[in-house]
Amino acid sequence: MIRAMTQADVTPLSHLFQKGRRQTFHWVEPSQFALADFAEQTRGERVWVAEQGGSPCGFIAVWAPERFVHHLYVSADWHGQGVGRALLERALAELPRPVSLKVAVHNTTAIAFYRRLGWEPTEEMGLCEVTGPWRRLCLY
Repeated sequence: MIRAMTQADVTPLSHLFQKGRRQTFHWVEPSQFALADFAEQTRGERVWVAEQGGSPCGFIAVWAPERFVHHLYVSADWHGQGVGRALLERALAELPRPVSLKVAVHNTTAIAFYRRLGWEPTEEMGLCEVTGPWRRLCLY
């Protein structure tokens, strides 16, 4: 089930976010990722939650004014089962195209995931002080 985030989701999603970032960005010192990051980094964003068995197993956070997917995380136990795709479909259903996101260049798993779903790399690149170089992808 995909639904809008409620206040009751903040704690479990904070843990999911921290754990997911520590696993995903394995080249970064784990202490760089704190539980408080979820609330800070999703403030003002539209957050959708994937729920399995009554517990959150993933989320997507979108900054709607810029049609920007800021975060998409799925618990490792649910990888490869369509949760990420379903979250993207739900969130993007309300946004006009094009939409964009930034992905860490070293996160080859995420790049492959987005490319399979039709996202195209742009020339825009940058450097995140925590996770390193990134590239913008767009879905037209």
